[in-house]
Formats: sequence, structure tokens, C-alpha cells
Amino acid sequence: MSKLLAPGFEGDSELTFALQSEFHKGFPLENLRPLLTSDNLHTQAAAAYLVAEISPRISYRMNCVVAEIADLLDSKIVRIRFDAIEALLGCTTPDDGAILGRVMLGLDDEQAGVRWKVVQFICLAERWQLQLAVENAAARRQDSAFGMLVNAYGRYSMPRSKDLPRLLAHPDAVLRRFAAAMAIRPREVIVERFVAMAEQSDDAEIRKIAADCRQGYLRPTYAIGPSIVRRPPAEPSKAEVPNDGG
Repeated sequence: MSKLLAPGFEGDSELTFALQSEFHKGFPLENLRPLLTSDNLHTQAAAAYLVAEISPRISYRMNCVVAEIADLLDSKIVRIRFDAIEALLGCTTPDDGAILGRVMLGLDDEQAGVRWKVVQFICLAERWQLQLAVENAAARRQDSAFGMLVNAYGRYSMPRSKDLPRLLAHPDAVLRRFAAAMAIRPREVIVERFVAMAEQSDDAEIRKIAADCRQGYLRPTYAIGPSIVRRPPAEPSKAEVPNDGG
């Protein structure tokens, strides 16, 4: 670990993987703190990778460094912001509403990859995480799309299915992204007609969200089911069947 904290550290995947193994064996997660707060961006990147890839069975224990992970949301490095969102999905508690609000504000990030990660967060988050994320995003930016959501739908702030077509076509890109994430977020299963709505969007980013859902990148494994398998190619109509002369 001292090597990762050395001023001249420039990245070492073998060393990072070895430290990851130690955390899984019981090395105290509080030891992530100096890595997360290092001024060396290579060290920060290694720490961000570690918190993003920590085993789900112990990720909740990282709440001891949740504030330090949240600070990575402001990193100038795209991959660090991406990994921080992944980590915060697993280590936040109901006391971390302000942090969850900051995650939700990433729907307006300048980088498409970070926005995609927030869409995945919306798909995978627990209901309480999603509620707190929207409410706190609205509190931080009351004149934003999230303020509109809270004002329109009340405390729970989740649009109804009948509102999805209007939100998917909304002039505000953040609302369109949020609506697309809600369209592919599982209820008991992912609802085919909601995904189809997103596929019809004029916004290429919204169509990609729907396509990635079908490919399996934006859904939890428990949601895999007949409602969301990739569509088989359409059978040719009789008019399209070539005449073989038989």
C-alpha cells in the first residue's frame, strides 16, 4: 500500500489487484481513505477502481469512507467519476441523501459515459436510494429538471407509466435521460412496451440506453426474462420470399 501512496506512483495494475485481494481477505476498509484522498491522480484512480470492484458482500462496509468516495464525483478524470458512481450504489445508506443527490446530478455530466453510469445507477438502485437521489438533486438545483420532477409528482417523485412518452420527448435532455432510465428500470420484470417507447426517441442517447438494456448492460441479472430478450429478426413476408421456381 505504501507504494501506491508514493509521490511518484504512476499506476501498477498488479499492485492494485494484490491490494484488492487483501481487502477481500479482511484488510480494514478504512485503509482506503489515504488512497482516496491522495493528491496523486494515479493513486486516486487505483483507489476508485478498488472501491468500484469491491465484492458486493462487503461493499456496504465501505460506508466508513463514503464521504471520500463521494468527493471523487468532482474528479476531472472521467473514469474516476464513473467508478465512484459504481461504488456509491453499494455503500450508501439512508443517511447519505446528499451524496445520492450528487450522483443523480451526473445525468447532466459533460461526458456521455458518466451519464450512462448514472442511468445504470437508476436502474439498479434500491427504491429508497432513488427517492433520496431525486429529492436531494432537486434540493441542490431547485430550478433543474429534478425540481420539476418533485413539483410534478410529489415526494416520491417518480413518473407514472402514462407520463413516460411525454417525458421521453421532453425538451430537457436530463428529463429524457431520467425517463429512459425509468423506462428500463425493472418492476417485477423490465416492461417491454416501456423499452419500446425509448427506442422510438429522436434522441440518439435515449435510443442507445434502450439498446444497451436489451444487450444486458443496463439491467440487473434478476430482471432477465422473456419480456426483455433480444427480438428475433422479423420473418420475411410472403412478398419478400424469393421464388426458387419450385
